[in-house]
Amino acid sequence: MWAWAFYDFANSPFATTVMAVVFNVYFARVVARSAPLHGDTIWAILIAVSTLASGIISPVWGALADRRSWKKISLAACALTGSISTIGLTASQEGTILLSCLLFLAASLSFSCSLAFYNAFLNDLADDKNIGRVSGFGWAMGYAGGGLCLALNLLMIERPEFFGLPAHNQWPVRLTFAVVGLWWAVFSIPILLWVEEKPKARQPGGEPFFASLGYSLKAVAQSIKSAGRTNRNLFTFLIAYLLYNDGIETVLVMAGVFASEMLLMGPGEIVGCFLMIQFVAFFGAFGFGRLADRWSNKKALMLSLGLWTAVLIWAILMKSKLEFWLAGAVIAVVMGASQSLSRSLFGKLVPKGSEAEFYGFLNLSSKVSATLGPLTYGLSRQITGSPRIGILSMLIFFVLGQLLLTHVKEPKKT
Repeated sequence: MWAWAFYDFANSPFATTVMAVVFNVYFARVVARSAPLHGDTIWAILIAVSTLASGIISPVWGALADRRSWKKISLAACALTGSISTIGLTASQEGTILLSCLLFLAASLSFSCSLAFYNAFLNDLADDKNIGRVSGFGWAMGYAGGGLCLALNLLMIERPEFFGLPAHNQWPVRLTFAVVGLWWAVFSIPILLWVEEKPKARQPGGEPFFASLGYSLKAVAQSIKSAGRTNRNLFTFLIAYLLYNDGIETVLVMAGVFASEMLLMGPGEIVGCFLMIQFVAFFGAFGFGRLADRWSNKKALMLSLGLWTAVLIWAILMKSKLEFWLAGAVIAVVMGASQSLSRSLFGKLVPKGSEAEFYGFLNLSSKVSATLGPLTYGLSRQITGSPRIGILSMLIFFVLGQLLLTHVKEPKKT
């Protein structure tokens, strides 16, 4: 379980430093400075393209991994590709939009696809009685890893002379991406060494690769075709998740840009705030995980989403940096909770033996939502010129997602 959770520790710096705090602001304000569109509009489109691509690929790759017992080797391939691409982001400078976009797409695609295989191991490690706690432990480890790496990145940006880094040409910022890539590679080692992949009861034997791929494509098509008819409960959850996760993902990836443009917060202030969020979220994920096992995953999830909605309304009206910090503290408590509880509730609904495929569907749902959200934000931002309107558009996704979630039936503990 510790080795499994260390992959959250390994990849979370990509979500924090690259997607949410440093690279997104650096891309919008430096790399795309002379672009014809607003930098945050291009960033929103880039997020939409990368997440939609991973959402389409994940279910098929997951079904193939299930059939051939390739979850671990697929995870290793994603971790290696993602870490190398992230290190490559150090080449990003003003005007290198195409190169930066291609490197980010490769890293983001690897990051997202790897989560389907990582999550699929959850059902091998936990049962219905402790799945909320184990899932929460993984998220907590992720916040610890993301927070520690972000703290190092903050020191690199604020005190480059301490590390002997050149201060010119944005090197302190650019080298944080190299640190994230190396962190991802090194801390992926435990899960690859010590987590065993359970082989399927019936292996395809000497089945050729393309035959397995064809079977996987048919399996995914059949799963989609029958989802609403034979497993309506799981299908309802996926739609609900698509909706409320739309709000969560968009707020997380655009919050740094929002703070920079609307509240005039500097890079150090933004990193410091997100650093606080990471460590508070560590305890939030633990606490809600225990609450889910004692109460129920669904009820705990509904509570966390209600708090998200309240904070979002507050964020639309905020005018000071202090308010951003206070809202960040509340978000920290429910951020890991909403995502870890979604994973554990889904784990109770997924068919046995098809974990990677169906976690690929969860990835598809999250990526479709993470596509719609940034596109909605980017369009409203470009038309109105106000980031507040972009944030406001996310409220409808939270409300509809929670309404649909009320119709999901959580299996009883066995």
